Amino acid sequence: MLIQFTCSNHRSIKDSLVFSMAATKDSSLEDSVIPFGKARYLRVAEIYGANGAGKTSLLDAMLLMSRIVLTSNGFQPGDLILRFPHKLSKKKDPTSFSMIFERDGVKYSYGFSYNEAGIVDEYLYYWPGVKRSVVFERNSPTDYVFAEPFKKAGDNCKGRMKPNKLLLSCAANETDITQVVSAFLFFKNNLIFYLDVNNWFDYSVNQLKENPSMKKKFIEFMREIGTDLVDIKIKVETRSIPTLVSPMTSTPQMSQNVNMIELKLVYKDFVIDYNEESSGIKKLFQFVCPMIDILENGKVLVCDEIEAHLHPSIVANIIKRFCQNRDSSSQLITATHDSDLLDLNEIRRDQIWFTELNPKMRTTDLYSLAELKNVRKDENIKKGYILGRYGAIPMLNSNFREK
Repeated sequence: MLIQFTCSNHRSIKDSLVFSMAATKDSSLEDSVIPFGKARYLRVAEIYGANGAGKTSLLDAMLLMSRIVLTSNGFQPGDLILRFPHKLSKKKDPTSFSMIFERDGVKYSYGFSYNEAGIVDEYLYYWPGVKRSVVFERNSPTDYVFAEPFKKAGDNCKGRMKPNKLLLSCAANETDITQVVSAFLFFKNNLIFYLDVNNWFDYSVNQLKENPSMKKKFIEFMREIGTDLVDIKIKVETRSIPTLVSPMTSTPQMSQNVNMIELKLVYKDFVIDYNEESSGIKKLFQFVCPMIDILENGKVLVCDEIEAHLHPSIVANIIKRFCQNRDSSSQLITATHDSDLLDLNEIRRDQIWFTELNPKMRTTDLYSLAELKNVRKDENIKKGYILGRYGAIPMLNSNFREK
């Protein structure tokens, strides 16, 4: 479960920006809240804003943090850490990412800062009880300290650290410290991204072919949203395909094995090839199986423009599944332009976030609807958003916060 994400100096985000899944004291729509100890966290967050205002920058920052954690231990000397600093920042200004999250009932806080020279600082804390405890702290590329209970195991990282490597990534591979491994696995297994670069086709094909339970749930979902899908026929054939070689050399022609997939969707009165389906059905084919896994196993889905190629009623169905999923602590965080989702009968005020671009500094500001003054519980949020009352649209009244 994601509790909070903080970042600075990434794309349109210059100064420190905080995104929180903590619920306010608002007692409405309690199904949308996950209890954890004495705290309460949100199952869904929707992020709105004008094009270029920073919605994608926020999600991309989460993705980049995760990628660095998962790949850092493989960096070679001289490799630069991928970085997209704000255009108006100084060259020496570091980029910073941090997350507070829960895994297996334990709360963690992990973060790091870096620049072109490498890691500037890094830390990992956890809460075994009420008070926070230190796992490790790092104040320079090679100066780090493990807390007393973890010092002996942490010595395995000595000589393996480089300025461009994260201690979390190294320690997850070189030690058996439970807190380190659990924090690393949150990024590997619990934080799932569905952004432009993702293609979940292969995963869905495998699940629908090999997992009868998943296939049944997929067909049930498709029928629930109004299709008359009856079955899915999948045939996978491995073929040897010649690889291209230069005609200017005498190198023998090589070949590689490629899986050729024949996919048919069987409806009540006809059968259709997957390639002939609409873009909406193709997206659902890729999206639904991973979504079911995320819902059942308490993972966090970060999704950009969930409404792309989908009917508003289908998007509302997906949002509702996350909001009312009491069986796990699954969460959905999505950037969206779908104003039909702005309904206080279905979504809480603290679940609605806005990004706004400061025109002078070209920096992203982030705030939730719950932070704004004079927003009634029975207000027509969709109408107010379109009229610009909350900002986050191209025709912005700079004084909207005081209204």
